Amino acid sequence: MSGVAVTESWYVVLTKPRQEKRALHHLHEQGGEVFLPYLQVQKIRSGVLSEEQEVMFPGYLFLKSRSDSPLLNKVRSTPGARMLLRFGVNPVVVYQALIDSLRSHCFKGLSEEVFDVDQQVRINTGPFKDYLALFKEYDGEKRAIVLLNLLDQQRELVVELTQLSA
Repeated sequence: MSGVAVTESWYVVLTKPRQEKRALHHLHEQGGEVFLPYLQVQKIRSGVLSEEQEVMFPGYLFLKSRSDSPLLNKVRSTPGARMLLRFGVNPVVVYQALIDSLRSHCFKGLSEEVFDVDQQVRINTGPFKDYLALFKEYDGEKRAIVLLNLLDQQRELVVELTQLSA
């Protein structure tokens, strides 16, 4: 016995294109602890706003294993996986603190507010800063159309979603 303790570490697995879930499943079946970080995002499809999950790092996932584990050698033959990410001959080791941070971010949800039709909103930046308006509709993924009262008439104004707050 050499007296050197072998501990578990996190490694980066490169996956085949759009096969992260397949690699995750097969590595888990082989006894590995696997982590595939997701983000909750808003998408507008056909004018309808919906929430979806997207892979945070397409083409990559994380595998926890001992450095002497045969599982590390099996990555290349695992369906959906290509290989371990390496710098030279050594596989990249990821700190536990980074994995913990990624896990906490995966469950935070949406960063932008969701607005309802006819909801009163405040414009936070630009020439109409601090004006109140009515939310009319989404205009693409990053913009919205609001109704602003100017000179006793409602005017449509296109603004960035990041400029609005409830």
